[in-house]
Amino acid sequence: MAILLAAQSPELRIEAITVVSGNVLVDQGVENALKLVELAGRTEIPVAGGEKYPLRKKLITAPIVHGKNGLGETELPSPAKTAESRHAVDLIVDLVRAHPGQITLLPMGPLTNIARVLLKRPDMAERIPEIILMGGSIEGGNASPAAEANIFNDPEAAKIVFESGIPITMVGLGATHQTLLKRSHTAALADSRSPIARFVALIADFYIEFSESVGFDGGALHDPLAVGLAVDSSLAKESRPMHIAVETQGQLTYGETVANRHLLRESVEDAGDHYVLTGIKPIDPNAQVPTRIDADRFLRFFMDRICAPPRVSV
Repeated sequence: MAILLAAQSPELRIEAITVVSGNVLVDQGVENALKLVELAGRTEIPVAGGEKYPLRKKLITAPIVHGKNGLGETELPSPAKTAESRHAVDLIVDLVRAHPGQITLLPMGPLTNIARVLLKRPDMAERIPEIILMGGSIEGGNASPAAEANIFNDPEAAKIVFESGIPITMVGLGATHQTLLKRSHTAALADSRSPIARFVALIADFYIEFSESVGFDGGALHDPLAVGLAVDSSLAKESRPMHIAVETQGQLTYGETVANRHLLRESVEDAGDHYVLTGIKPIDPNAQVPTRIDADRFLRFFMDRICAPPRVSV
């Protein structure tokens, strides 16, 4: 849904779609992305496959959420377009080098590809002006009681990204759970003349059924909200600067995005048998965290864009 929303948004110039293993394995994700750019009439957009596995942990896919094929078991025609021969990491590096200070990254899965970019080329951090990512949470998780799924699938990669110094907008669960796509929306999508809208209706039905089974009154538009904020940041009524640290050691909190909301940190001195609090110092934020979304306006934006005629390549 996020890829199609981005393809339908003239404000965005999509330089590439890079794929990482997440809800499905990377090869399936690449096939899906190729099918989606053809559905959207945007075959000029390069698609590249990236990392197959997280940096350290074992991958967790999620067929119960989005189907074995990642598209709610909905089938699209086999793509005529083929993927880039370049690895996703190399493609990102090449694009950032060619357009320094101009490429905004919109990760909507585990951050493995982005971490690999920064490990391979640390200088990239100075050339990337912004990352708008869907992931994390400051109020509990969905992959564990503490961690959101994208971060939980590669906390070590997320730690590298959040510590990179690149300005980050973290579109977490507290924001995305305000944007529920309901069956009334999918009925309108199914009645649309747009093939994009009819496809979204099909995949949304599978997703909403799962979401209802775990207690939600609709399916949260997690990734599309990140795209929406890339187009129009005012869709967030409130956003707070925070310092986000990623937990990579805790048994119960592995993958948690720990938010320092007050941007203060204690300093202590060792007094031998105890520590002495000597002061409280400010700490710089490393992320903007949207906390209140204009959900009605975002849902209208989503529906209008998805139902519009495809923006076929010129």
